[in-house]
Amino acid sequence: MSILEYRKRTINRMSTKTYDVLIIGGGITGAGIARDAALRGLSVALVEKADFGYGTSSGSSKLVHAGLRYIGQKEFRLVREASIERKKILEMAPHVTKPLKFLVPLHSDTVLTKGKLRLAVWLYDLLASFRNHIFHKLLDPEKAKELLPSPLRETNFQGAALYGDGQMDDARLTLEVILSAEQAGADVVNYCSAEDFHLQSPEGIDSVTIRNQKNNQVFTIQTKTLVLACGHWSDKITHQIDPSTPARVRPTKGVHLITKRFYNQEFAVVIPIEDGRIIFIVPYGEYQLVGTTDTDYSDDYDYIPVTKEDANYLIDAVNFLFPGSLTEKDIISAYSGLRPLILSDPTKSESDVSRNHEIRMLRPNTFSIVGGKYTTYRAMAKEMVDKIAKILGNKEKSTTDKVPLNGWVSTKRRGWEAWSRIACENMMIRYNLPEQVANHLLRYGDNYRKLLDDVKDDPQMMKRISKHRPYIFGEIKYFIKHEKAINLKDILFRRTLIQLSFEQGLDCIEPIAQVMGELLDWSPGKIKLQINDYKDALVWKG
Repeated sequence: MSILEYRKRTINRMSTKTYDVLIIGGGITGAGIARDAALRGLSVALVEKADFGYGTSSGSSKLVHAGLRYIGQKEFRLVREASIERKKILEMAPHVTKPLKFLVPLHSDTVLTKGKLRLAVWLYDLLASFRNHIFHKLLDPEKAKELLPSPLRETNFQGAALYGDGQMDDARLTLEVILSAEQAGADVVNYCSAEDFHLQSPEGIDSVTIRNQKNNQVFTIQTKTLVLACGHWSDKITHQIDPSTPARVRPTKGVHLITKRFYNQEFAVVIPIEDGRIIFIVPYGEYQLVGTTDTDYSDDYDYIPVTKEDANYLIDAVNFLFPGSLTEKDIISAYSGLRPLILSDPTKSESDVSRNHEIRMLRPNTFSIVGGKYTTYRAMAKEMVDKIAKILGNKEKSTTDKVPLNGWVSTKRRGWEAWSRIACENMMIRYNLPEQVANHLLRYGDNYRKLLDDVKDDPQMMKRISKHRPYIFGEIKYFIKHEKAINLKDILFRRTLIQLSFEQGLDCIEPIAQVMGELLDWSPGKIKLQINDYKDALVWKG
């Protein structure tokens, strides 16, 4: 079935059913709620106004972490919960996550003292019940210098702490949760926005008018309960339902740079900043990720540019610790996102605002969920669905920590390392793929077979999109056929990471657009429009 036929059937079904729950928002929070509810046997519909993971869920630091700095804010409960959830995510989705070591350099002239750091890493392991993938270590200056990048600022250098967290492909993890929700029975569709809310009595059925962004078709979904999981758009949507509802979201802007590497070790570096923020330098394939900023934001939510000031803030932070390591010319790409923080004390700095979440009951059957951390999405979803289930009289318990995610089935029998080695060998022998391409395709987990079996007899689909990249054209067909990709932007930023690599993908944009055009029956004009839209959407203009 083509993606267009799939959308038509899904929308037709949505127009004729009454659902137990309708979720507005297809980021990680909405995706997690849809999966949890569907696994409990509830009928679920989810609509997303753009692409799945379009907002915050593809603009994070791409870390599965409990948050070492929240120890300093005495957010012990949050760190404990995130530590538990981090372990579950790493176990459930090893094809899009991995453990990662972190180093925190210590200088006597910074805000972070040796005593504070020692206590923080001890508590970090304690709150994880000593189940982090590595136990923390305190390194003396000589040992720390062997691991840290050079040149290191040696003035007042006192050593470093080593601890464990994790890394992820945030957009793909969101997508895997969405697809898992669909496999459990949820109806999900992207590029469909909520236009109007028709609210009946608390005991009655609500209906929501939805607009299909691809053809302007308007349809109505009827539902018994409604959840707004709209991130930083939450206030706008809740005001449509009740204009008297006070604002509850404080959006803050987070900017990340993709730069050349200036060290080869596979661990991240944490830089404490005088203003209370933390900057990460994270290995990112052949590049490194540097981020993030944390500043209040009130401009266009749909286009969040990366300014020279943003870039220089991050570059200066890196160079303060590692003098002369980065310049603006070293930036390969960049991306940005907004954190939907809970608006509490406006006098607090952005970095001091709590990362806890909040569920508000707007009406007896209508909820808004905001705030939280990506890492705790599953726990947030469980709490939300518990409330919905109570209203609907559903007594099923959450099973999202037991049912495998999309792409992660047979791997549990062997463990990721053993399975990935066998899978890689299979791709090289059965499908005659180079090792680099085979290793890259492990990001699809078990679904690599579905992808390759569909295109193995088509030489064009088995070709690499460029000699510099491991992607093959068959992946584009897979994204459209199985992962609901509709636009060029969907593929270059969220289905792949091509935008976050050299030339921001502009070197291979035309052949990718041509293949998409063939698969989606685009005219030459539509192909050109898609290319221009992609270029316009780039947040780093260099």
